Amino acid sequence: MIKKSLLAISAITVLGFSGCTQHLGQFTVVSTDNVRNLHYDIKDKTKVRTNGSACARNIFGIPINQQDDLLQRAMDNTIVNGQSKGVDGDMLVNARINFSHTSLIIYNDICYEIKGDLVRIKEK
Repeated sequence: MIKKSLLAISAITVLGFSGCTQHLGQFTVVSTDNVRNLHYDIKDKTKVRTNGSACARNIFGIPINQQDDLLQRAMDNTIVNGQSKGVDGDMLVNARINFSHTSLIIYNDICYEIKGDLVRIKEK
């Protein structure tokens, strides 16, 4: 009886200390502050509010879709969605990134959703 209790406690302890890492993406420019000398128009179809997301899902710990570069894929999806609205944009400004996680007994997912203004940089 003591061996079973010790085994159960050991298993719970090992599971409690498990973890993982994940590559979220590569970005050309990232800033949390105002960027000097950044010029873009907000008229003539050069700015649009857009959003996009990317999620990783697994069942019983087995991935059922792509797991890597989630943040980068969410950013790319956001830009593509904005471009489909007729803006030839190349950068998101005023972006907000949301993270969500759902964990059930057999199913898990993590998602990144991005909302921002797609803009086209002015050439000097």
